[in-house]
Amino acid sequence: MPKQLHIQFSEVFLTDIWETALSNDQLLISCRNGDEMEATFSLFDLNSHKFGWKALGFDENWWVTVYAFVDNIIVFQIFNDTQNIDERSVFGFDIHTQEALWSVDNINVRGIRGYLLSLKPSAEEGELFSIDIRDGSEVLGTEQDFSTKNMSGKLILPFHYTGDSPYFSTVVNFMKQFANVDLVGACDYLEYEGLIFISAHEKVEQNLTNTLYAFNEAGELMLTEVLAQQSKGLASDTFYIVNEQLIFVQEKREIKCYLIKNV
Repeated sequence: MPKQLHIQFSEVFLTDIWETALSNDQLLISCRNGDEMEATFSLFDLNSHKFGWKALGFDENWWVTVYAFVDNIIVFQIFNDTQNIDERSVFGFDIHTQEALWSVDNINVRGIRGYLLSLKPSAEEGELFSIDIRDGSEVLGTEQDFSTKNMSGKLILPFHYTGDSPYFSTVVNFMKQFANVDLVGACDYLEYEGLIFISAHEKVEQNLTNTLYAFNEAGELMLTEVLAQQSKGLASDTFYIVNEQLIFVQEKREIKCYLIKNV
């Protein structure tokens, strides 16, 4: 059966969306206001399409960012020294109680694997150790590989092709043939369930415009969404798919979701 795209929700924020992180069906949205030096966080349920909470901030509200989001635990990090990004504190936050569960100061964050967070004290003589992010307890014997990936949901990310990729010229020809678009610089590309998604950069006058296109297998255009006008550079990871839903940020302030469904 052919696939169609149907708008599920869109939400406009008052400040720029900095990043998103996903855990199961929970979408964490980080926003930053440079004028006010303020960072806020909102939690959106992709099933109910409702916010669990919105515009949550902390005392250290500018220097706090999301390090990881696993199940119902968010690991936040605070940069204590603007001259040394390795000098940090971290704390675990329960999305349901909206309370901090634990915190560790003056450490370097080495990575995460499952519920295990690898840390090293800032002091030179400090040794690596790991904690369980669910309660902050130290876990022994965990000298394993850790990742810095901050999304734990089953999401599908596009391939990013640059001008030196052999696939890039193929996408350039496709976009010219089926959309009369002159793609430049780089693109995000994904084939999914009979649909082709391309986040293309085009030169409009003296500026770059980043636009997301979706085509069916016959090359028919199914969706066009301008992600950013007057873009300052070539973007990557501009969209992703999770639970049959296409998610992207538009013009830094609006997050949108389309349902991919059979018709």
